[in-house]
Amino acid sequence: MDADRHNPRCAKAEKHRCVCSECGGSQHGVQGWLDLVNQDDAGRRGRRESLEGKLSWTPNRPRRLRMTRVNKEAATDLARVDIAEWLASPSPPHTGAEADEDHPSPAEQVAALAKEMARGAWREITPELYRAAADAQGIRRDLRHHGWCDLFIAMARVIEVTRRGFDSIPGQVKDMILRSPLQAGRPNVTEAVVGLIVDKAWRGFQVAAFSGVPLLDLISNEEALRALRILAVFICPAPAQHPAVRQHALTPLGEDATKILTDRTRARLAELFTDPPPDGVALAGG
Repeated sequence: MDADRHNPRCAKAEKHRCVCSECGGSQHGVQGWLDLVNQDDAGRRGRRESLEGKLSWTPNRPRRLRMTRVNKEAATDLARVDIAEWLASPSPPHTGAEADEDHPSPAEQVAALAKEMARGAWREITPELYRAAADAQGIRRDLRHHGWCDLFIAMARVIEVTRRGFDSIPGQVKDMILRSPLQAGRPNVTEAVVGLIVDKAWRGFQVAAFSGVPLLDLISNEEALRALRILAVFICPAPAQHPAVRQHALTPLGEDATKILTDRTRARLAELFTDPPPDGVALAGG
């Protein structure tokens, strides 16, 4: 199957599920959220108002959000609207790098990672799937089960603690994906398939290196971690059903010094989800 052929409804999906048989989840939702970044304020305001209108509340005082699937999905989508608004701001504050005309904006960083680590990596992975496993279609199907957001979360978590020895990063990421609680739901995504995907995505990460900075500098740069977390949130088919995305992407973004998530969104996420604070990474062999 042509890796460049893709259903635009998947790329701009708003429902909290991925059924695309072409991209294996590698392009799910990302373009839709990046398009929202490029819309005007009225467009983003309209999306926010639409999501706010889906929320339901208890009748008693003080009113609280009902613990429903719809509320949880709307709350995580409102977090994505917050991120889109932050990316769309004229000059989101930089941390970890000096702002200059040649330095890519946060939105450009996320778009570059999506291009190289998801679309570009998938283009290279597709012809190799048939050599990696007998059931290539089964791999595509299983990867829709949070395969890509698990990848980006694992990469962000490993990079966060690996400030030196970056050659070990792909191996640590592979190990973390294989130990993911969601891996049991991806029986066709074998160790060989995980290795293939991580290697291609890691190469894409290096290609997308911001402003051509050395890789050792890049992985110690908070901007790279922030962009990976945003990409994980954008590509996740259902953050309300993926604790790792909430714990290791939304929570750090909410605590970011640049105020990516609003206080209202953070309060709603805290009310609807009982995720523990982000834990440290138990690296393989250490």
